[in-house]
Amino acid sequence: MKKQHLLFIIVSLLYSLNTFSQDKKNEETKPQESKPQEVKSQEVKPQEIKPKEIKKDTSYWKKKTQYGANFSNAGFSNWSPGGQNATGFTVFFNTKREYTRGKTTWVNDLQMQYGLLDNGNGFRKSIDRLFFDSKVGHKLSPRWALVGVFNFQSQFTSGYKYGDVATNDIKISNFLSPAYITESIGFEWKPKPYFGMVFSPGAIRQTIVTDDGVRERDPVTGALQVAYGVHVGSKFRNDFALIQIVSNFDKDIAKNINLKLRHQVFINANSLAHIDNRIDAKIAAKINKYFSATFDLIVLYDDDLSMKIQQARNLGLGFLYTF
Repeated sequence: MKKQHLLFIIVSLLYSLNTFSQDKKNEETKPQESKPQEVKSQEVKPQEIKPKEIKKDTSYWKKKTQYGANFSNAGFSNWSPGGQNATGFTVFFNTKREYTRGKTTWVNDLQMQYGLLDNGNGFRKSIDRLFFDSKVGHKLSPRWALVGVFNFQSQFTSGYKYGDVATNDIKISNFLSPAYITESIGFEWKPKPYFGMVFSPGAIRQTIVTDDGVRERDPVTGALQVAYGVHVGSKFRNDFALIQIVSNFDKDIAKNINLKLRHQVFINANSLAHIDNRIDAKIAAKINKYFSATFDLIVLYDDDLSMKIQQARNLGLGFLYTF
């Protein structure tokens, strides 16, 4: 009996050892579970946001500038039909700025032109124009706006009624002699981008004469006379209009051909029988990038200047640059 117990104990120990060794072997061959690695939290520093450079917004402006020079020359030698040698040139500078933002508009237009002609008696002025117009508006509808307008017109240098020789020349104009300043508030009707009319009741116009040298003298008494409606002893004259109407047209009427028209009607409250009219027209035909042909025409009726219709025109071929 004792032998049986001993044999049982030995078999049990062998079995236990075998089981233990098998479990040990299984644990060694068993794939180990990968423990999740600890991720060290890195502190994310916020990037420095550099302030953007603020650029001035100019998208509300439309700009156009032109400058150029025209030349002319005529020469004759033993030419039986007759003729006179002449050389002339004209320079001009035009710039326009248009601002539109919401219902607000602002248009500034500056035009300068000057020309000389030499026909054997020395250079004489052929054209002289200084024009500035500024118009501020508030749109009431797509076609109508309330506007305020300031307009200035004069010339740069002295103008003469030329005689046969220089000593017979008579000065009839100068810078600010005359000059015209017009202020008005009214309504603008603009059915097309290239055409508009401004109706201004109660417009005010000042005529300025600062140089008494442009005044003619009475042939008998030698006394200075009224010049451009401005009396002796005064430098300016005020005129009030029942209404002023200004029409503007600016369009390319054909490829590389632009037409500008401006017609001003001033119904003077003190002279209803004589309505002042002025038409300024300019045609510019572009030949290529730098050359063009231009034609300027001014037609004027103002009974303070003359009872006749006046006109001035100029045709030129020369250099033109637009940007």
